[in-house]
Amino acid sequence: MTDNPKNPEPVWDPQVELEHWKAEYEAIKENEGSQELELNRQAPSDESSDQDRRIQPRYSFNQGAEIFAHLGPRAFQIINISVSGCAFYSDTRFLPGTQLLLSALGLIALEVEVMDCELEEVDADMMEYRYKVRAKFLPNVNGYQVYVLAREMYLKQVSEQKNAQ
Repeated sequence: MTDNPKNPEPVWDPQVELEHWKAEYEAIKENEGSQELELNRQAPSDESSDQDRRIQPRYSFNQGAEIFAHLGPRAFQIINISVSGCAFYSDTRFLPGTQLLLSALGLIALEVEVMDCELEEVDADMMEYRYKVRAKFLPNVNGYQVYVLAREMYLKQVSEQKNAQ
């Protein structure tokens, strides 16, 4: 630590922070096989060529516990998260290219850009519907941190649900 007021040491270094969370993420990927929950790679779809290009696994949240992102007072259930983006359900249609600032996990802000927004029916009569929104993180979002925190929140919720039963 330097006492030189002209050249103080930085309090927070984004590169160090990125490397820390990347190491956490890599440790999770290595140990995932021994965990109770498995890391899911979504199966390729005929509809989307994006699925074929994915190199990072996605962590899905559709197995009982719910994780939400918030846009102001509105809550959106997160479907899955990877280090490069997330998917969530919305009652609002967003145009591709729309940039949003979401609050997620009660801990961090996520700047995302909507890549795709498709209508999904909830019931057979199309009386209820929702949108499945796919978004990528903007460059200043640490996707590794988001992924690790989301996974920890999910595991905590699942554990609490098991203990309540």
